[in-house]
Amino acid sequence: MANPYNKYIKQYQTSNITTASPEKLMIMLFDGTIQFLQKAKTAIEEKNVKERSTNIESARKIIRELMRTIDLENGNDVSKQLFKLYNRMAMKLIKANVSRNTSLIDEVLEDLGNIRWGFQKAIDIQSGVLTLEDAMQEYKTINSTDGNGDNNAGSSSI
Repeated sequence: MANPYNKYIKQYQTSNITTASPEKLMIMLFDGTIQFLQKAKTAIEEKNVKERSTNIESARKIIRELMRTIDLENGNDVSKQLFKLYNRMAMKLIKANVSRNTSLIDEVLEDLGNIRWGFQKAIDIQSGVLTLEDAMQEYKTINSTDGNGDNNAGSSSI
């Protein structure tokens, strides 16, 4: 039985997208990609080939679109490194789909989480919600060692 609220949910989602700032749209793209990859991992565990392929391909398409937004001609080294990172993620997703390898998806999820974090902090700094110093302190805290010599949260660098 169809959810009677689907119509209103779609209207709400459409409204969120059409009224979002470009920065918010980027965050929404990262979030959508992460959701697709989480669903793909579940599909792999459940041996659901169609769901696995559909979700990995949806995530890969978003990553390819993110690649298209990078101005390589006028960009700096960060732009070029980000493009290479997106390309590596897209390639890992192809391999993950063929091999049904959730660890490759986890690697992409970690990279996406790190990029999303950086974009969100840049937005927060630009809007005055956060200072650069506070963002750097948060980054240091996240990437500090836990006493075992291991890093806590995603320390992948661009």
